[in-house]
Amino acid sequence: MSTTTIDLHEWLDSLSEIARNYATHHLRFDQSAAQPVPAAASAPRPAVYVAVLGARNSMHLGISTTPEGARTLVRALLGLRGPDQLADRDVVDGLSEILNILAGKVKSRMSARDGTLKLGLPIFVSGSVGHGDGIEKAAEDVMLGPVPCQLQVFRQRRSASGEAT
Repeated sequence: MSTTTIDLHEWLDSLSEIARNYATHHLRFDQSAAQPVPAAASAPRPAVYVAVLGARNSMHLGISTTPEGARTLVRALLGLRGPDQLADRDVVDGLSEILNILAGKVKSRMSARDGTLKLGLPIFVSGSVGHGDGIEKAAEDVMLGPVPCQLQVFRQRRSASGEAT
């Protein structure tokens, strides 16, 4: 088992593939006609982040969407296909659960390369998380069924020696 640092884009590619698969097979969204819609920077976006921590690989995985997109994802998670209203707390819990499932699948995939990986707890925010100097970030706009989302992976930049800066 290798414990080398895994490239940030490999994490993002894995998260993207797993999210699309999950949306199709578990949330039962049709992915065939979905084209990515770029995230609108000005509007507040609900987002969930979860840490993946290991001896050589520690980062955060995230998903953000519009408020209505979050409600659509959670309704699909709960099997609600009508216009059922959801309490804000249910949206927070549901979106957190979706990312927790996705992050667990990404962790399982990456564990062959770093067996020390552990998941943190999901953190819900209303808006974006700022990324200052010393942070590596990769993001991809995706459609999960009818829902425009942005997937993110970020971590503290490492020096040439492999230490966090």
